Amino acid sequence: MKKSLVAIAIASTFLVACSKNENKTETAPSTSDQAVVASAPAETATAVDTAHTAENALDWAGDYEGKLPCADCEGIKTELELKADKTFELTETYLGGKSDGKPIETKGSFSFDPKNSSIITLDAKGDKRKFFIGENTATALDLEGNKIEGAMADLYILKKDVK
Repeated sequence: MKKSLVAIAIASTFLVACSKNENKTETAPSTSDQAVVASAPAETATAVDTAHTAENALDWAGDYEGKLPCADCEGIKTELELKADKTFELTETYLGGKSDGKPIETKGSFSFDPKNSSIITLDAKGDKRKFFIGENTATALDLEGNKIEGAMADLYILKKDVK
């Protein structure tokens, strides 16, 4: 009799465990449903990306400041003013080293990159430098327009003077 009760208890445990798994599989989406769900965010993201660009969604006009790294000095105090008419004023002061400490001022125009609307390119007067425009930041990019990575990456970020 005890063997029968033990067998029934074990069988009941297996049935309960199996019924819980069945409930999970019933509520989980099928593979085809998952494919539809997985593709939906990509379509939505594409629509959002084309509608909301840094140019029209961010308050990018303003003054950005920071100290950029320098190979032969203590740093370059950098002030970048982006104006609503897509002109800029760039003031750079080399700190320490062989520098005379006089600011170098450059004025010109800039444009948003048609392939990546979060990137601006300064005109030839600004040496065609590129900056990634984020929320209250302008990050200096390398010559190819890529973010600088590694331990010094944070040193390339200019912060917007928010008043």
